[in-house]
Amino acid sequence: MNSSSHTQIVLSKINKFHRLTTSDSDITIKNAMQEILHLWPEVLAAIDQATDDDELFTLNISRAVLTQVFTIILSKDFFNKDHLLVREIFFSCFNILVNHAYIFKTTNSTPRTIFIDSNVRLLMKMITSITSLVKFQNDDFSNIDDQQLFIAMREHIDQDCKHDNLTDGIISLIWNLSDRTILVPLFLNTDYAYSVIEWIKTRETKFRDDKLNAPIHILHNLSRHDDGIKQLNIHNALQVIEDIKIESNKYDDPDDMTIHIAMIRALLTDINQIKIDSSSYSNQILNMIIQLCIDAAKNERYRYNGSHISEPLTVLVKLFYNDELLHNSFCNNETNSSSSSSNIQSLIELLVSLLVKFYPKINLDNDMLENYTCVVILNLFWLISNHEKYHQIIRNHEQLMDIIKRAIYDEENFIDTFMPRTMKSIKQSANDILKNLNSENLI
Repeated sequence: MNSSSHTQIVLSKINKFHRLTTSDSDITIKNAMQEILHLWPEVLAAIDQATDDDELFTLNISRAVLTQVFTIILSKDFFNKDHLLVREIFFSCFNILVNHAYIFKTTNSTPRTIFIDSNVRLLMKMITSITSLVKFQNDDFSNIDDQQLFIAMREHIDQDCKHDNLTDGIISLIWNLSDRTILVPLFLNTDYAYSVIEWIKTRETKFRDDKLNAPIHILHNLSRHDDGIKQLNIHNALQVIEDIKIESNKYDDPDDMTIHIAMIRALLTDINQIKIDSSSYSNQILNMIIQLCIDAAKNERYRYNGSHISEPLTVLVKLFYNDELLHNSFCNNETNSSSSSSNIQSLIELLVSLLVKFYPKINLDNDMLENYTCVVILNLFWLISNHEKYHQIIRNHEQLMDIIKRAIYDEENFIDTFMPRTMKSIKQSANDILKNLNSENLI
């Protein structure tokens, strides 16, 4: 078989997917996605055997077929629920990237490298779009080749000052992946902490306008992990964050950047320092963080502007170690919520409603974010319960009191995955809340 015949065979395999439509059965669409991804390494290899411009052109436009199949499966309801399929698609794409990691170090532009480059960018875009759906495991990306790919991506951005297309794709992927706290150690082990800080310093020359905030968000994601805080502080990340100037003409949402910088500051600052430093967190900042909690609570996935509700709640836990900030949050809060007659009642009712939703499902669906949100909420109530003036408000919520009492005696093994060392466990928080309320007679 000559090279031209081989290329034609590959192209004929691709062409059959042209006929796929959203009206096809779920199993047909699922099989098509699996088959085309299985075929794609062969498509990439065919570039070496393309003998004329027509074959090269056809191979190039074959990406449209992969995009078509992927778009169709994304539109189907079954996809979001099929966690095994989501993982299969993600890692099929990722493994292809691993096998073509050299493209992140290539400087020569040839028909072959241009073809591989465009396919790599498409695959990165695909897995970026489904990262939030993947149920990652502790041993994911444990192979040395996987880690070498992330290093190659990081080094590409380190060396790029032209905000090229690969950099644009990489930064989006790392942004989404780093949002998954289980993956933060991966990025720390591949030296992203230092690089991200440097990217923030040079972001205006390194990234396109719509990605200027990406390294700041990545730094925030790394700072949500205790080991991330340790590494970032070694590299003086706090000072870099304080030096950021938010210019409204350079950011789509300056308020979002203001919130994230404040949250990063809180996460990177030692609790003992926060206890004596009220000036760094104005009432406006506190109100914005609380509003972010409320906006996220209204969303079906408990997210707003990319932030899961547990993120601003985690920051509030640290800030509430400062009594003045805690009282200011309740007394001076001016959120857009009108569901309650008082600000403190509004916030507490929000937290109670979330706890009622999440706590009964602990250890049933192994949702780490929901489990962690329960940890954060009970830590917040423990800090609130340290102040007698709020005791009656807590006692008045029967559902909250029921959960607190249940948590003390519940035999479930709570999954406090990635719980910051500064936080108490669910059982510890519940026990200390009852001690503060002096409510032994209610048990």
